[in-house]
Parts: sequence; C-alpha cells; structure tokens
Amino acid sequence: MRLPTYKELRRFVEVEGWEDKDEKSKKKKGDHHRYTYTTPMGERLFTRISHGRGQIQDPELFAQILKDQLCIDKNQFWKAVDKGIKPTRASLTHNELANAIDAKLARNLINKVGMKPEQLIGIDQQRAVKIWQEWLTTTVPSVGVEPTLGGF
Repeated sequence: MRLPTYKELRRFVEVEGWEDKDEKSKKKKGDHHRYTYTTPMGERLFTRISHGRGQIQDPELFAQILKDQLCIDKNQFWKAVDKGIKPTRASLTHNELANAIDAKLARNLINKVGMKPEQLIGIDQQRAVKIWQEWLTTTVPSVGVEPTLGGF
C-alpha cells in the first residue's frame, strides 16, 4: 500500500478545501496543522497533519486516517493528491436537507442506541430526536438535571 508523506496529506486537504485552523488564527500550535471541513451532508470533519517532512510509516494508521478523519477511500485520496480531483461526497437535495438527521444525532443513534445505519433511512429529525430522548430517559440515571440534546 502506498503511504503518503505529510506534504501529500496537506495537498489533499488543499484540493478538497479544508480550512487550516492555525493559518486562520495566525498562530503555530504545536507540531501539527489542524484542519476542519464540513461535508455536503453537513458533517464536520477534523484532521491534523504534522509540520514535518516525513511520511506515515504505518499502513493501519493511514487506513484509520482515511476512514475516521478524512472519511474517504484511498482511491479518492490519491486522485486528489496526484490529479487534483476533489473527492465526490454524497449530498442531499434541498428537501432532503431540510428533513435530514443531524450527523451527531445519527452517530449517537448508531453508536449508543444501537440502531443500524439502514434503520435511519426515512427517519426525519423530529423522529430521531424522539428516539434519542426516549433512550436518554430510560438509560441515563436522573441526577436532577434534564438531559439536553446539545451535549451529545
């Protein structure tokens, strides 16, 4: 498996249009650049890339970065780096976007409630919130504070 240099990782985020948080604040923070990107589906992604000149040495680490931080496959990554082709990400129509489930809420329904991703198809935000609230009231012990949706 071809492994990227830090320069190639920076090339990818430039091609796709990620925001360099350190450049925006005009501060050099530690030994990494910090980048954010909002996908067409509204999910906010975060990654950090070393200031150094080296490269990733571990194929498992690269696979994890692709999956968990960049949320793309290796073919999309290398097309962006080598050819300047911005990755194609799923997007919603205006009507679908108006009824879409918030990305954090969807993650909680899958990771905490135990729903399968395919179970979220066709569920609107209002129904998803109701499922989440029901799970919170039956799972989280009451400590005198009403759970809020902003904290998940």
